[in-house]
Amino acid sequence: MFNLVLTKFMKQPLLSTLGMMICATALLSSGCEKENVATDPTSQSTPGSTKPLEAASLVGYDGKRLRNRVDRIKEANEKHNEELEKTVGSGPDQ
Repeated sequence: MFNLVLTKFMKQPLLSTLGMMICATALLSSGCEKENVATDPTSQSTPGSTKPLEAASLVGYDGKRLRNRVDRIKEANEKHNEELEKTVGSGPDQ
């Protein structure tokens, strides 16, 4: 009888220890896996590039037209910024 009671109490800590070891092993092994990163050519484009906008044609937009519009807007913005810098630079010193 004593042996039966002792076995019953020993199973509980053994099972919980085994469960913790399995969880710890799973966590450690999942953290050590190499990442398989797919190389996306649009993500490798230069910063400020409008090339990824051409992908809009995949969802029904005209990607080339959209890219051209954004390029024109960016060029106009750059031109405006240059004019502002010239104006500020040629203004009276305070």
